[in-house]
Amino acid sequence: MKEELIGQLIFDSIDEAENFYICYAKEEGFDVRRRSMQKKGEVVKNRVWVCNRAGFREENEEGCITQREAKPFTRCGCKASLRVSRDWISGKYIVSRFSNNHNHELHGCMKSYLSPSDKSMLSLMTKIGFKPSQVMHYLEQLAGGAGKLSFRRKAGYNWLNKLRAERIREGDLNTAINNMKDLQVKDERFFYKYSIDEKGILNRLFWCDGSSRAEYDHFGDVLVFDSTYKTNRYLYPLVIFSGVNNHGSTCIFAACFLQNETTESYQWVLQTFLESMGGKIPEAVLTDQDAAMRAAIVSEFVGTRHRICSWHLCRNVRKNIKNSAFCNEFCSLIDRKCSIEDFELSWSNIVEKYNLSDNKWVVDTYGIRDRWAEAFFRAQFMSMMTTTQRAESVNSLIKLSVDHKMTITDFLEHYKQTLQRLRSDFMHMQNLSENQNRGVRESSLKSFDEQTLSICTLKIYYIIRKEIRDVLGVIGESRSKNIDGNDVFVYRENKEDDVAMYTVIVDQSSLKFQCDCMKLESEGVPCRHIISSLQYLRFTNFPDNMIKRRWLKEPGMLLRNQFPEASPVADSQELRFGELNKECLILSYVSSQTEYGTSNSMKRVREDVEIAKDELMRQSQCSSVPSPNNKMPDNEPTDEGLEDPPVEKMHTVRDPFRNKTRGAAGGKKQKCGICGVLGHKATTCELKKTKTTPNTNESSTPGENSTQIPESSAIQSNHLASHSQNVQNLGSYGTLAQFPVVFNMPPSSPIVLNMPPNTNGLPLYSPVSYSTVFGVTGMGSLGIENVLGPNTSLLWQQEVCATTGSASNLHQNLGNSSKP
Repeated sequence: MKEELIGQLIFDSIDEAENFYICYAKEEGFDVRRRSMQKKGEVVKNRVWVCNRAGFREENEEGCITQREAKPFTRCGCKASLRVSRDWISGKYIVSRFSNNHNHELHGCMKSYLSPSDKSMLSLMTKIGFKPSQVMHYLEQLAGGAGKLSFRRKAGYNWLNKLRAERIREGDLNTAINNMKDLQVKDERFFYKYSIDEKGILNRLFWCDGSSRAEYDHFGDVLVFDSTYKTNRYLYPLVIFSGVNNHGSTCIFAACFLQNETTESYQWVLQTFLESMGGKIPEAVLTDQDAAMRAAIVSEFVGTRHRICSWHLCRNVRKNIKNSAFCNEFCSLIDRKCSIEDFELSWSNIVEKYNLSDNKWVVDTYGIRDRWAEAFFRAQFMSMMTTTQRAESVNSLIKLSVDHKMTITDFLEHYKQTLQRLRSDFMHMQNLSENQNRGVRESSLKSFDEQTLSICTLKIYYIIRKEIRDVLGVIGESRSKNIDGNDVFVYRENKEDDVAMYTVIVDQSSLKFQCDCMKLESEGVPCRHIISSLQYLRFTNFPDNMIKRRWLKEPGMLLRNQFPEASPVADSQELRFGELNKECLILSYVSSQTEYGTSNSMKRVREDVEIAKDELMRQSQCSSVPSPNNKMPDNEPTDEGLEDPPVEKMHTVRDPFRNKTRGAAGGKKQKCGICGVLGHKATTCELKKTKTTPNTNESSTPGENSTQIPESSAIQSNHLASHSQNVQNLGSYGTLAQFPVVFNMPPSSPIVLNMPPNTNGLPLYSPVSYSTVFGVTGMGSLGIENVLGPNTSLLWQQEVCATTGSASNLHQNLGNSSKP
């Protein structure tokens, strides 16, 4: 940048001017420091930036002793500076003073600040889950090794911390909700809902975007939802709603944060889920054995089949039954495809075999067999799932880039990145299914094979192709007609270990097929027995209703046309930045192969950077200085109509406190070391906070008439070793009638008071109980049980008053004690 042009610059904001001067200083070889700023109300009138070596360091006062070593002198009174002032007519900032007179050597970049490009790279990499230290290592390697960064590592860490704090300046949850409001502007189908408690603290937050809602429209027949933990700083459980798309891969429908996992919370979640999905209820739901989930499903998903995850059940049986042989047979029985009668017989045999008929866990599990045994789900479509493994895999995928210290705002960004990765995989598989041409083996069933390849995704094609090829192993036993006139085929598998007979009933008038294996009903694809029947009946293609529509290419094509990008709400600047990075990476690799290529590319890149900066500055000047007719030049691009409409912000949600982790309720409670009460510790004890307040009108000097703590064996043994601070708190007091004695010692410890003769009152104050109080000097021995404190009973007061003869003084010093 030529110096004569700097004085003519016009900036839209103070930040823009600062970024410019920082970039200019980096190229010249010095660092920048802010010097002064004048404001009128909230508006900045002018601001001055100077060289970091401007001015002189102030010396310490004479005689001042410092702990640290003195830093080297760096300031030498440099006069280089930049000053901008506000133009009150246009609202822009113009350069009112610029000086480039340095009185020191310019020796390259000082590396104490970050350029906008450095900040963009740091922000981008931390946004996708890299830790700051990993980002620094990666950027160092890109720059050529350690010490080659264009900024100091400490400056990078400081900027990331500042960015994180600035991002949630208005509160973590307020920022997250405002971000969701912004997403609704870019994605009109984005849905979110939250609830707060009576204190204004968020207890539930639900959200899903337009693409997830569209996926549920096509693949929401079977729903999997599970909760995971330690994904945010408040330890709120995260509930993920997921399913299976037409490629047999996982898709996410929605997510929710909950303060607690009660039935009421899950009912709210399911109600909100149905609201977001237009009231569409899934055919089946797959969860773990959580009782609150079960109660909410029965209440909100009327008519939906609920299945318990077989993996969780196998894990639970090994925890509750310490017999590995029974556990193995039990897990085998869960997935066995048999009739209900065969299941009941097998269950009775294994329970009797291992003598577990009286085991409570076995009895309870058998009572809910209709929610976990495959025999009860043979005719129920489950999208080829029997476990919540997909939900677990999604949880693992999300946890790759999150931890228990992350804010909700940052988590939402990482959640969006996870969605992008899943949808990118979906786009890739959809393109493969549509565009790849595959050969089909010559056979009598080639037409079925070709039809399947043309309409189904590759994942489903491979499954049906296996059934087509296995037709060769099916042996037809008989063919007949039933009383309804339907064709009845009986088949046998050509396998030594499979002696079962399979019956296929075909209604040719309505093109309905039914097989004993029930693969068509449970998985949505034809089995080998039905394909054999189609071949015998001289069908050349599958009927239209034979393969479930959700397994076809068609739903994926509709989704791709509706949402062509994996991230439909991606920032345009980020997209352009990514495209340039890909091209620059190729340029860097190819040019670095030779010395000439490196130097030549460096020269051209620097020239291009200067051209880009000049172009950006010219556009800034054109946008800052209006033309005489108040119109933009015809050949200049305009951004009119491209800005997002303003979004009304709201700041009414309080950030929650850190939630208890799952299972913490039954943990061991902490015991206070001062009062001995469970539930808090010594640092937060109310007794420690209690302090004696002396009378400001009278003073007391420790001496002959003061109360002293005798060095008795009881105090020495009970307090001096471990409660010396408490003994010191008792200390010395003046006349007892004027100053109440505060006991800051554990209960069940004897207290000895060395009291002067003729004491007219015994004002005792203690919020805990002590076993015995002894008055020694001039009063004889006085034993009092259960000294209570501010709520001391009337009986205790009368006993003290009978000895001291001063009931009114005692009541006055006890303060809020019971009235006599």
